[in-house]
Amino acid sequence: MWPRVAGPRRLLGTTFIVLIVWTVVLWIFLPYDNPVLLLFRFVIQKTFSFLRVPFDDERWLYELPEFPVDLSKDVALVIKTGYGTQERVPALFDALEMLYQKEDDHNILVVGDFSTQYQSNGQKLVVHDVVAAVMEDDRLRGVRHMDRFDKYRNMTAAIKKGHKKQAKDIAKKVGWELDALKFIPGLELAYRTFPGKKWYIIQDDDTYMVKPSLELILGHFDPLKPFYLGNVVGDFKGRFAHGGSGIILSQMAMSQLFDANPDVVYDALVNSLTETWGDKLVATTFLKIGIYLEERYSHFFNGERPSITKMRASRFCSPIVSFHGLADPSQMRQVGDMFQEIDQPVFWSQLWEIYDQPDLSIFERNPMRLGHDHVGRLDEETMTTRNVNSVDKCLAICNRHFNTCLAWTWDRETHECHISPWVIIGEKAKTKFSGMNVQRMKKMMRECGS
Repeated sequence: MWPRVAGPRRLLGTTFIVLIVWTVVLWIFLPYDNPVLLLFRFVIQKTFSFLRVPFDDERWLYELPEFPVDLSKDVALVIKTGYGTQERVPALFDALEMLYQKEDDHNILVVGDFSTQYQSNGQKLVVHDVVAAVMEDDRLRGVRHMDRFDKYRNMTAAIKKGHKKQAKDIAKKVGWELDALKFIPGLELAYRTFPGKKWYIIQDDDTYMVKPSLELILGHFDPLKPFYLGNVVGDFKGRFAHGGSGIILSQMAMSQLFDANPDVVYDALVNSLTETWGDKLVATTFLKIGIYLEERYSHFFNGERPSITKMRASRFCSPIVSFHGLADPSQMRQVGDMFQEIDQPVFWSQLWEIYDQPDLSIFERNPMRLGHDHVGRLDEETMTTRNVNSVDKCLAICNRHFNTCLAWTWDRETHECHISPWVIIGEKAKTKFSGMNVQRMKKMMRECGS
C-alpha cells in the first residue's frame, strides 16, 4: 500500500511547527548577527509582509495610548549636518517652529563634522563636532592614521585658514564618508546629554518629522523595551533603517548599547572608519546586542519629499511620520509652513488633499491631466510600454491592470506609457499627460473611512 500523503492543512501545520522549532534552535545557539539567523528572520519577515493586505486597518493606533508622548518633553532629537550642507540647519529650525522644545527643556542636539553656533527663536544652538571627538578618543589612538581622519583633517585645515570654497569642495567629495562617523557618537552624546528621555531620534538636516503622527505612533510603544524603528532597506545580512527617513530608538535600546555594551560601542566607532553607510552601521551595531529593526512598522516612514512621495495601497490608510530630500532651504520652509498648523496625525491618503490636488470627481470627468506626471521616477515596480501612439491607449493599459495600476503617464514625444502601483502628487512635466485609476483610488478612500 502506498503511504498516505498528508493533506494541505496538515502540511501547512507541520511546516509552521518546523519553522518555530528551527527559529528557537537558531536563536539559542547562534550569535544575534549570524548570517544564517539573519536569513531566517528575513524569510519570516517577508512572509508576514506578504500576509499584510492593503487596507489593513490601524485600529490599534486609535486605542488610548498606554505610553503618551510629548515631543517637547519626552524625545531627544539628533540632527546630523555637515560643513557642506550647513545652510540647511536654519531652515530646518524655522520649519520645526520649536515643536521639539520648550524654553526650559531643550532637547535638540546638532552634530556634524565642524563646529559653529546658530540663533533660533532667541536660543543658541551649537553644532557639536563629533568627528573631532571620535578622532581624539584615546581608545582609537591606534587608528588615527585611517584615510577618513586624513580627509577630515584636510577639510578642517581649510576651514581654519578661511578657505571656505576649498573646504566646501572637500566636504562635497567626502561628506558621505564623514557622515558615517556621526551616527554612533551622535547618539551617545544625545544619550549622555539628555538622559532619561523616552525616545531618541536621529535624522538628516533635510528631513522633516510630522509631530502629530509621531506622537500618535510612539504612544503605543513602551520605551522601557528595546525598540529600533524606521524605514527598512538593505538585504538580509543588514536590514537597516534608512537614515533620511528618520531612525527612532527607545530609552531601553540606548541603555543596552551605551550603558551595558561599551565594547560594542568601541567596535562601532572603529567600523565607522570603513563602513559606507552610517545608518547601516546603526543596525549592525544593535544586531550584536540582539536588537533588530521592527520591520512591520516600516510603512509609517517615508524617504521622499512630499511632491514625489509614493502613496501605495499598502500604506494608504496609515499615518506618515517623515519627509526627506528637502535639501533646498525653501523646500524645508515650505513643508514647515504646510504642516505646522496641523495638530492631528497625517495619513498617506491625505497628502493629495493637503497639497490641494484636483478632486477625484474631476478625474472622472476628464481623466487626462496635461503637463503633470503622477508616476514619477521609474524603477523595477513600474511597467513601461513603448510605441503607444495615443494618451487614450495609455489610459486603457492602466485600466487593464486595474489591481496593480494606481497612476499612469504618457509622454507625447517618446510615445512611452508608464504605469505604477503608486500615485504621487507630482511636478510639472511639459510633454506628459497623466492620470490615475480613479475607481481604485475611490475604493481605497472608502476603505480608509475618508
